[in-house]
Amino acid sequence: MFQHTLTIGRIATIPIRIHWSWGLVFGLLVVTMQPVYALYACGTPDPCGPGVGLAVLMALLIGVAIVLHELGHALVALRLLVPVHSITLFAFGGVAEVERDAPSPQAELAIAIAGPAVSLLLALASGLIWWSYGGVAAVAPVALLAAHFAVANGMMAIFNLLPGYPMDGGRVLRAALWFLGNDDLLATRNAARVGQLCGWGLALLGIIVAFATHQPLTALWMGLIGLFLHRTASMSHRQSRLQLALRGVSVGDLMQRHVRTVSRELSIEQFVARYMLGQAELGFAVVETAPDAPQPRLLGMLTINDLRRFKTNQWTMCLVGEAMTPRSQVLTLTPTMAAFDVLTELSSAPAGMLPVTEGDVLVGMLCRRDVAVFVQVQLTRSSA
Repeated sequence: MFQHTLTIGRIATIPIRIHWSWGLVFGLLVVTMQPVYALYACGTPDPCGPGVGLAVLMALLIGVAIVLHELGHALVALRLLVPVHSITLFAFGGVAEVERDAPSPQAELAIAIAGPAVSLLLALASGLIWWSYGGVAAVAPVALLAAHFAVANGMMAIFNLLPGYPMDGGRVLRAALWFLGNDDLLATRNAARVGQLCGWGLALLGIIVAFATHQPLTALWMGLIGLFLHRTASMSHRQSRLQLALRGVSVGDLMQRHVRTVSRELSIEQFVARYMLGQAELGFAVVETAPDAPQPRLLGMLTINDLRRFKTNQWTMCLVGEAMTPRSQVLTLTPTMAAFDVLTELSSAPAGMLPVTEGDVLVGMLCRRDVAVFVQVQLTRSSA
């Protein structure tokens, strides 16, 4: 999901990573909080050593709180046998990346509320520490940090419980809709729609704050979070529509069964003249048909990328069998695979196609354009 991350450790075998964007937020937190702590420690909002030190410490504590929040999600997910890939800190908080969706609405609810529950417990514990130092009359730095830590975690819990999918509150909404309607994909689609509305609502609230309080930085931050929420909700909405369109559809349902194949004994020059010129296909299966086996055996794939490895003056002497990508390096599908589960592999496949086999036998070809046409037809029908 995230690129350019740094792994800083592991908790319960879960890698903890930091995205480069968190560094920007960390610096922004320090700059924003420094005047408050400088005024407390040095009597002036101007930068001073103790003020900067307390601001850095508070920013680190907020980072720890975010990790603990996501760890709450992750540990409950592991308990419910949902594998967790990693926990990543990034500009807008943190995310626990799971390998698959929760198996039931009850599991989805448990995983969703675990994070806010951890944040509320941290807020309560910090509030008790602040109270033990005298509450509003406390003057110790620990009390000030505890008070701010309690507020930060309380706000984190409340914000995450907004019903905007894929935030925690949106996942609670999804679990409820799933339980009531017994359809996880429809629940995801409807929760994502609410998430889109929440995203625009936050962005609009940021504009209102900018005019009402004259705090452009706060307004900008709210607007960015709102736009990010709208974007992620929109992606979830598109994903759920795609899953709905391909629900119950297998690779065998969408594959081309009559496939043009190539012999490995053909020269590249003959291949280009017979198969490539004037044709739309950019990839072909290389097969071998044995006398005692009428069905073709897949040997490899030949695409335009393979041809680029040879100069045109080599085409006469080089055979297809030499230029092809051998089957050992080609991802193959089976007809019983779910179509939705192979979309990622298909989208990155050379020439936008993957061979479908049963054992060594080529039985068809799954093409990206065929899947796209099928999905478009299904979406048109559903919206009619």
